[in-house]
Amino acid sequence: MKNKIAIASAFLAASSFSMGEIVVNDFLSFEGFVDSSYSHTDTDSDNPSYNGSENSFEVDQVEISWLFNFDTVTAQIDLQYEGDSLIPTGADGELVEQAFVNYALANGDVITAGRYASMLGFEAFEPTGLYQYSTAYNASGLPGYAQGVKYTRESDTSFFGISIQDEAFDNGANSLGGNDNGDGSYAIELAYAQDLGNGVAVFLGGAFEDGDALGDTYIINAYATYETGAWLFAAEVNFGNSENGSFGGISDDVDVLSGLLMANYAYNDTSSVTARVSYEEVDDGVAGAAESMKYTVAHNKALADNLALIVEVSVGELDVDDNTNDADLLELAVELLFTF
Repeated sequence: MKNKIAIASAFLAASSFSMGEIVVNDFLSFEGFVDSSYSHTDTDSDNPSYNGSENSFEVDQVEISWLFNFDTVTAQIDLQYEGDSLIPTGADGELVEQAFVNYALANGDVITAGRYASMLGFEAFEPTGLYQYSTAYNASGLPGYAQGVKYTRESDTSFFGISIQDEAFDNGANSLGGNDNGDGSYAIELAYAQDLGNGVAVFLGGAFEDGDALGDTYIINAYATYETGAWLFAAEVNFGNSENGSFGGISDDVDVLSGLLMANYAYNDTSSVTARVSYEEVDDGVAGAAESMKYTVAHNKALADNLALIVEVSVGELDVDDNTNDADLLELAVELLFTF
């Protein structure tokens, strides 16, 4: 599991939230979730064309994970539907998010091959692992999913992983054109986590992509968590550079810097509140820099073992170098999350 050491938090322990597998037989089981929400967004920008309000009510994501277990060999296939969110890319909203095979060696060593999630980042990729409705970043630069071979070693207090991949980042189309780094591209991802005791855990990782055709990209990710009683605190920072369009922009040299501070308090067995502040900065060598702050407060209530209600308020501020596209954003969201 992504950031497994840190994710064993006060919220997940107190929320009574069930992700139990549905067992078909000794070799096959499955689990999944249905994520639906209502959101209202107000934008107040110096550019009048960006002003306005928007209401959205939809099924954001449906996912089913098929889990295969043959003792030392296990496998997982995640089938996902994201509705309209993928339409701009030309996809139909349906995709295989992950498909990989694990081979367990001795002493907690595992070899993984296929398509799998990045090891980087404090926040989980799925809504079932988040403390609130929205994620902290829009342009953090952190990788998502990739295809390759990964080696991990895990104990009760530490985790190490190294992944060799065809790529690490989704290369966007900018002035360089296209989203292919060439047949000679490759990527390496490294991750290390350590439980220091007394509720403190730290993580350090990074990814480097050698773009044969367009240029290189790297990202460094570090975070720390502190858990005491019903409280969980987290701090994270990310920084990197892209020469191949992975971080957007219109030039071949884009820097990113992002980070977050978060506090979560589980005030009873089924409820928690979260406060989070996040920051992002994207510096394009041609277009200039843009900075954004986001302030989030959320309440999470487990209505049943497999049903949660999340209510969130987020306020955002965007500051652009040209001062013509500065904007303030307010978002209200109500999310219903069903798991099985």
